[in-house]
This record gives sequence, structure tokens and C-alpha cells, in this order.
Amino acid sequence: QTCALPISMDVNAFVNTGLFGGNIRGERKLYDHQYKALKDAFIDRKNIIVTTGTGSGKTECFLLPIISDLVRESKDWGTDRPRAMRAMILYPLNALAEDQMIRLRKALNSRKDDGTGALDWLDANRGGSRFYFGRYTGSTPVSGDKAEAKAQAKLREERKALLEDWKAAKEAASENGDTELLYHVPCMEEDSAEMWDRFSMQENAPDILITNYSMLNIILMRDMESPIFEDTKRWLQEDKSHIFHLVIDELHSYRGTAGTEVGDSI
Repeated sequence: QTCALPISMDVNAFVNTGLFGGNIRGERKLYDHQYKALKDAFIDRKNIIVTTGTGSGKTECFLLPIISDLVRESKDWGTDRPRAMRAMILYPLNALAEDQMIRLRKALNSRKDDGTGALDWLDANRGGSRFYFGRYTGSTPVSGDKAEAKAQAKLREERKALLEDWKAAKEAASENGDTELLYHVPCMEEDSAEMWDRFSMQENAPDILITNYSMLNIILMRDMESPIFEDTKRWLQEDKSHIFHLVIDELHSYRGTAGTEVGDSI
């Protein structure tokens, strides 16, 4: 798509650090459905449904509006920027959620030797702010009460294991020259935008939360996750320009217990 949209060059620059870029050379033009999704959702503030084939770039159709809103809002962030869920992405399966984490790590948490990664851009243009994201599913550590010693011990154990995975990924990427390996495990650097444990997300809501229907049904009924939704409610009430993105990827029909969970959550 070649027709220009009234979108800042900041958005253009940021999406080319990770969402696009990579092995792409030269100018990256949007497909028609990506262009229309960005125009309808970000410019015209419409709800959208995207129905195209596998591998046609549907993920960009919802990530582009979300990222565009984050880039625009972050211009006014200070050191005490408001924490809230700007977007929730719902998946029917944990495997699909994990695939999305790879895309988000590239789009929001990349750092490159030539200084053209997402974190490099945020350091240079947003004072080091981060677009936080996290996967909140049954496999996300750690369940239970964060005040309990047992939970804290389990958290330390999980952190140690993830640090080892991250170290191994960095070593493999360095040896093979394949930076793709870095995006298949949580980044454990101090300045990372990825939130890998439940307690951190309960204390400070991620900008983008990835979950599934079963987990959403559970956390909507528990007190420990209520700060995530309270902070989001407060942020939405602060300014009419604040928009919450709800992404359902993909649309399915559900029956029985699964259908009940979906109905209760939505």
C-alpha cells in the first residue's frame, strides 16, 4: 500500500526496528489489509475483524495500531509514567501465545549492535521508557501468594533457570551469528521490557498482556490480579484519548466447559 496515512515518523521509525526490518531490505510497504487495519483502528478508531489466509500478515494488523498508540502516548511519559494494560491479546492455546511472544520480543525488546533495535530507539527517543509486555498463563511463574516463603523460593528457582537459558541463547547466537535464537527465550537483561513472572505483573500492569480464555476467567475472579484491572480502569478514565485494545486471535466456536469460560470472560 503506497497511500500515505497521517502517522508520525516516530511510528514509522519504531516499527522498522523490530516489527518489520530483520532480513527485509529497502522500503517496507504495507499490504492492503494491513493498511486498512491501521487506518480503521488507529486513525478512525473503529473495531475491526481481519479474515485473510495463513501467513498473510494478520499479526501486523493488530500490532500496528497497538504500537502506534504506545509510540504516540509515550511522547508525554515522564519518569512516573502511568502503568496500565493498553492491550490484551487472547489466544485459545498456550502454543499460539508463545509464538506471539517471539514476535513481541522482536518488535518491542530488540537490541542490535548497530543501535537500530527497539530498545535502542526507546533509549534515544523516549528517555529509556519501555513498552512492557508479559504472558500470563498457567505456565507463567509463580502461582500462589507472593508473601509466602515457598512462592519466593520458587520464584528464585525459576529466575535462575531463565538466566541460564538466556545465557545459553546469547552464547549460541554469538557462535552461530543467528540473533533469532535470542527471541525464543525471555530476555533477562536488567533493562528488558518483558515481564516473565506473575508477581511483577500483579504489582505493575504490563502495557500488553497475553493470556488465554481459561486464565482470564480465573484472574477476573481473584483479588491478587485486581490491581492490573484497577490500574487500567484508572488510566482509561484519565483521558478520553486512552484506548484499550482487546485482540482475539483467532475466532473459534466453543462448546461445553471451554464455551462457558469464554462466555464468562468476554
